[in-house]
Amino acid sequence: MAMKPRTIITVDVEEWFHGHNYLDHVPLDQWENQESRVRQGMDICLKLLDKHQVKATFFVLGWTAERHPDVVHDIVAAGHEVACHSYSHPVIFEMTADEFRADCLRAREALEKVGVLDVAGYRAPSFSITPPVHNYLEILQECGFSYDCSLFPVRHPRYGQPGSPRRPFRLDAGADSMIEVPMPTWRVLGQNIPFSGGGYLRMLPWPAFKMLRSMAFSQGIPCIVYLHPWELDSFKPEVGLSATTSVRSQGGQASMPVKLERILRQGDFETLQQYVERLRTQEDLPVGMHA
Repeated sequence: MAMKPRTIITVDVEEWFHGHNYLDHVPLDQWENQESRVRQGMDICLKLLDKHQVKATFFVLGWTAERHPDVVHDIVAAGHEVACHSYSHPVIFEMTADEFRADCLRAREALEKVGVLDVAGYRAPSFSITPPVHNYLEILQECGFSYDCSLFPVRHPRYGQPGSPRRPFRLDAGADSMIEVPMPTWRVLGQNIPFSGGGYLRMLPWPAFKMLRSMAFSQGIPCIVYLHPWELDSFKPEVGLSATTSVRSQGGQASMPVKLERILRQGDFETLQQYVERLRTQEDLPVGMHA
């Protein structure tokens, strides 16, 4: 029996300058000198979730957890799920296997130090576990993650992988196998259409989002909304972005709090971990990337 698709709210807990569109303008060695805004965006997010009594999954950057343990404590106190978003927000397909493993373990350690001892889920920065490094999913399993949400089967200059699976699968046949949960798309005319977060959600008119969500639901795909604290904040850094990159990074920013509240007003919700637990009850869940 097919599972009824639900809406899952996910938040990548990072600073505005962690976005890969800012890498050339704010490299890692300048992060400590930048204005921190994660608290402002998180306050808005947590208040909206509390208002509508919705529990979400927060993919927390290890770097952020070390500097803002209060943010992580607030997430936990409100009953939300804490998952992992790497330690230093790297581009995964540019890393060696050993570098990736070290970053995962460092991220888990950072979360443990602020009191989060059982981290089930992982999401790669910018969904950058792409086909050349799909074998890194095995490293995630080795590092103790029970599910991953890093594959985005769409065309995109950085994380494009339209040939990757659209539906969840087990990494291997083991009873405790890690489960991969791809980001949602609507499949039409041989193309996968994204809609559920980031720039897609910021730029889409509300009726278009509702239509695409409905069409994905009709194909049995849950709506995994993803957003960042800075998308709920009015702050727009001026660091020399090109006009195109500025639109991609900041366009529609003012609409995100309104859209999030509209989403929270309707539908059945669950965390990603709850969804994965339901998936584990499915005997026919595919096994392997090419199942």
